[in-house]
Parts: sequence; C-alpha cells; structure tokens
Amino acid sequence: MNDQYALPATSDELLSALARLDAAMVQVVRRAGHGCGPDCERHLDTSSRGLRVLLGADAAQVVNDVIEAARRVLTSADPAAPLLMLTMARQTLATVVHRHAARATRRVA
Repeated sequence: MNDQYALPATSDELLSALARLDAAMVQVVRRAGHGCGPDCERHLDTSSRGLRVLLGADAAQVVNDVIEAARRVLTSADPAAPLLMLTMARQTLATVVHRHAARATRRVA
C-alpha cells in the first residue's frame, strides 16, 4: 500500500493506540519471567501493529524496541534488568507518540 495517500493519524488515534500498547505492557509486567502464552503474544502483536501503522515507518523502530524489550522481560529468568530496559523503551515511545500527537493537533488547528 502506498502511504502517500493515507490520511495522517489524529491525536486521539495516536493516544488511544499508545493506551492499548500500555495495557499490553501491564500484562507483560505481571507475567515477567513466566513466558508469553498465545493470548499474550497476540495482544502484543495487535497493539503494536496499530501503533506502527499510525506512526509510520520512521518511528516504527521505537515500537519494535518496546516489543523486543517486553519479550525479554517475559523470557528472562531474572527480569529486573529487562524491566528497566522496558521502562526506558516505553518512555521513549511515549515521547515519540506525544510529539506526533502534538503535530496532529497543530495540523487541525
């Protein structure tokens, strides 16, 4: 699909997608060190896919970093360090999403 004709994401869409990913991260933190079952894996994939699409290719790697950190948290025998990395990746993603949301708001105004 050619993205040049896609409508830009609205601020509400971006913030809602971030909230869905944050909900998935709550499940990840709760299951830290205990693996990820099919439901957890599906939740991670669907919540991250939407955010990748809304942010576009330039920011998709930031979403990928969060998902990779989440998977390390789930599979680590000692998840303390991976949890710290996940926290930092989530903060970076939140900054990127809020920056995109601010731009979307300015476009509308």
